[in-house]
Parts: sequence; C-alpha cells; structure tokens
Amino acid sequence: MGQGGHFMILYQSVVAVMLAGFLGMVVRNLRDYARIPSDAVPSRPEETLFVLIPARDEAENIRGCIEGWLQQEGVQLRLLALDDGSTDGTDRIITDIAAQDSRVSLLRGEPKPDGWAGKVWACSQLGEAAMAQGADWLLFVDADTRALPGLAVVSLHHAQTTGAGMVSTFPYQTTGTFPERVVLPMLHFLIITFLPIRMVWESPFPQLVAACGQFELLSPAAYRAVGGHASQPATFHDGLQLARRIKAAGYSVRLFDGSDRMACRMYAGGRAVWNGFTRNAYEGLGSFGSLVIMTMLQTVLFLLPFLFLLAAIAAPATSARTLPLWGWLCAGQVSLILLMRLLQARRFGHLDSVLLHPLSILFMVAIQWASFWKSLRKKPVIWKGRSYL
Repeated sequence: MGQGGHFMILYQSVVAVMLAGFLGMVVRNLRDYARIPSDAVPSRPEETLFVLIPARDEAENIRGCIEGWLQQEGVQLRLLALDDGSTDGTDRIITDIAAQDSRVSLLRGEPKPDGWAGKVWACSQLGEAAMAQGADWLLFVDADTRALPGLAVVSLHHAQTTGAGMVSTFPYQTTGTFPERVVLPMLHFLIITFLPIRMVWESPFPQLVAACGQFELLSPAAYRAVGGHASQPATFHDGLQLARRIKAAGYSVRLFDGSDRMACRMYAGGRAVWNGFTRNAYEGLGSFGSLVIMTMLQTVLFLLPFLFLLAAIAAPATSARTLPLWGWLCAGQVSLILLMRLLQARRFGHLDSVLLHPLSILFMVAIQWASFWKSLRKKPVIWKGRSYL
C-alpha cells in the first residue's frame, strides 16, 4: 500500500470517528428535544394564552388555522388575527368566524412602514394589541400551520414549568412535491444533527439557540425586555432573532418536540421552496464564517462519504476483499449517516426522504450560498407581493 493509500485510510478513519460523534449527539438531542407527555397540564390554568396570527392573502389557510386553535381544550384562550392588506377575502373569513366565537377578533393592519418586513410589522401590531388586553402569554403562529389536539396545553405547561421567556417548536412539515420531500425534512436534520439542544437553555451564549417562526410562545416580560418585534423590523427570521435577543437579555429559551401536535405545509412546489429558503437561509446562519463552516461540515461529513463509496466500488478489488480498506470505512460512514436519518425519520416522519440524503445536502448547500449571494448583491426579495432590499 502506497503513501496515498495510507493517507486515504487515515482520512476516512477521522471522518468515521467524527460521524460517530455526531451520531452520539443526535441520540442525545432526540432525548433532550422531547415530546411533552399527553397528561401534562398548565400549572397556572387561569393564565390567558393569546394566539396571534398574521395573515396576508391566506384565504386557503386561515379557517383551518383558526379552527385548530378553537378546538384546543384546557387553557384560557383568545385569538387575534391581523389582516395585513389581503386582497383574497381573508378578512371576511376571519369576520365570519369571529361572529360565531367571541374568543376570536379581527385586527386590520396599518400600512407597512419603510424598513419593515411585512410579517414582523404584523406581529408587532399583534403583540402590542395582546399586551394591551392583558395577555399572560403571547403565541405567534403562521396562518399555514395546523394545531392538533393538546398543543395549547402541553406548550403552556412547558413554558410555565420551565420559567422560559420563550418556547418554540418545529412543526411536522407536510410535503407534497418531490422538491419538498428533498428539502423540508432537513429543517429537523440541521437542528438535531448540528446543534447541542441542551445548550439552548444551559449555555449563556445567544449564538447557541434555535427557534421556529411558525411557533413563538413568549412571556410578555421577555417580549417587552427585548423591544418585541420592533427590535428586528427588517428580519426574515423573526423566530430565531427573537430567541437570540431574549437569551441575550437573560431569559431562558426552551424547545420541545411538537411535531406530533402541529403541522405545516411550509412551501408548495419547488419554486416556492427555493424562493422561501433563499430568502432567509443566510440570515439564519448569521455570518459568512458560519456559512463556510456549515458548508464544510455538510459536504465533507454528510455528502462526500457517498461519493467516496461509489469510487471504492468502482476501484479494482484487492486480494480477497471486494472493497479496498478505505472503501469499507466509507461504507461504515454511509451507514452512520443513514442511521442518523432513520432515527430522525422515526421521530419526525419522512421515511421516504432518507435515501434522498445526498440530494438533500446538495440542495441545502446550494440554498445557503444562493441566499448569501442574494444578500451580497442586495438583490430585492419578493415576498407576499412586496419587494424588500
């Protein structure tokens, strides 16, 4: 065996050890990112949960979203939905529901000021209105989410018992088209594989945090302390940015697995997936350095093993082995990667996406760099009929 062969064995051994370490973190994260027991109840049931829904042209979604929350039991619940200049009759649907259930109110949004992202402006108005009405908890959810039975009880229980300033979860991502099946399951993969979940609430560093803008549960004290959504008027990653600010202000941020009690079809079709993720992927990473590190980790550890294994299969057999020694190491690496995906698929669904993993990594890296390129070029972002620089 030549010097090149020894180097290849050493390199593949190092990659295998690192992947084994990541597998250990995935196992630990799946334990820490836990589901709340079904028998959990709020410790202070008298506290009022205000569900706040920003809605712009959501006629297809808003009824299902609101009705899912109105079916929740075991909590004192109010619901405010803000119509943000819709042209598809969203406001009429909210008005019809409000006429039948006094817990529901329609707010009509004010014109968006310059320098604000549309959703953030809508959430800021909702937050102010809820606090003016004496909300004990503020829960911002997207109009395309669906709350399943028990979500309100377990989330409020978790917030009260942990004393968190903010609680978030990542819903089950409903998929329809092939691009959705390739990309959307990666939301859970990136969090569970690369972020030590326990450090979200144990570490004092705001950079070690995660949150999903589809579900932001906050105490009014924490929300006021950071200036609410007004502290981040131009962001397209309001959940993550709020979590960073709340943690920096000394409040705890908590995560729980609500994928069994909340669902969302985030984007429908490949174009929507691409436009949606390139809109804010780079902002979520936070810096060019983080982009480079994530690219290296994703490609070296979670993509190249598949390519090296193919190369080993194509290489001439040596002695009695069907693969060179380094090829067997690559086979072990691929097995570790697929085991990580299987463990996560068992929890979060999307078993059919496991074998699409190499393509998923390629898409994620492309999305992250395209998002960076958009930010570098200051190319306008078109979202919900509005243009942002």
